[in-house]
Amino acid sequence: MLDKLNHYRHHLNFPLLRQKSSTTQYKFEWVETLKELEEVQRFRAEQFGPQFGIHFDSGLDQDVYDFGCEHAVLREKWSGEIVAYTRLKHFLGHELAQSYSAQEFDVVGHLSHVPSVVEIGRTCVHPQFRSGKALSILWLNLVPKILWSMKAKYLMGCVSIHLDNNAARVYHTHRKIQQLTSAQSLDIASKHPYEPQHPAYSFTQDERIPKLFQMYLSMQARLSKQAFYDEAFQCLDYFVLLEVNQIAKSFVMNKRVHRRP
Repeated sequence: MLDKLNHYRHHLNFPLLRQKSSTTQYKFEWVETLKELEEVQRFRAEQFGPQFGIHFDSGLDQDVYDFGCEHAVLREKWSGEIVAYTRLKHFLGHELAQSYSAQEFDVVGHLSHVPSVVEIGRTCVHPQFRSGKALSILWLNLVPKILWSMKAKYLMGCVSIHLDNNAARVYHTHRKIQQLTSAQSLDIASKHPYEPQHPAYSFTQDERIPKLFQMYLSMQARLSKQAFYDEAFQCLDYFVLLEVNQIAKSFVMNKRVHRRP
C-alpha cells in the first residue's frame, strides 16, 4: 500500500535531527536481513498505527507480501533512523492476480496484457520529514532498480487518504480526482467503491490534495476515479498507474537539478 501520510507529533519515537538543506542529510539502502525487515515493519507500525487507529501485534506491521518484496529505506544520515520507506514487487502480466492492488481493483482485467509491472506500496514518511524532500530522494533512488534491474514497463500501486476526522479533505481530494482529464485518470473498477459525502464545513487547507497524490500527478501518473474503501485502515485507496518512461524523464530532470551549482 502506497503512503498514508499525516502529522502525529506526539507519537514520535526517533531521536531525529532537524532537516538540513543538503541532500547529504540522507542515506539510501535496500533491506538485506531479517533484522532490517523487522526494523521497517516496526517503522511502518509506528507511522500507520496512530494515523489509522490500528493496533499491530508485537508492534510490527506485517503482511503476506513482505517476503516477496524489495524493501527500500531512506535514513537520516547522522542518527541512522529511518525517515522514509517503500517496497517494490515485480510481476509478469499473468501474475497480477497475486498483487496487493488486485485485492482492491480489477487489475487483472485492466493490465493482464502488460508484460512487466512493478507494484509499489506501504509507502510512509516520518512526520518530521513530510515536506516532500525525503519522499523525492527516496523515489530518485528507486529509479535504477525499476528501470534497469526489473526492466518494468509500468509502475502500479494504491495511494491513500485517511477518513477519520478528515471528511473535508477526503471530499475535495475525491472531487479533484473526478475532474482529472482522460490522460490523468483510469476507468478501473474498485471492488468496494466509496463515494465521499459533502462535508458540513471545510477550510482552505482542506482543498489541497495529499503530497503523494501531487507527486504521482507531477510524474504523469494516472489515478482511478473510483476509490476503494479499506475498512481495516479506515481510508480510501486510489489505484495508480505510471509508465516507467515517465519515471525516467523525471529522474533525468532531477539529476540535472541536483548537479546545478
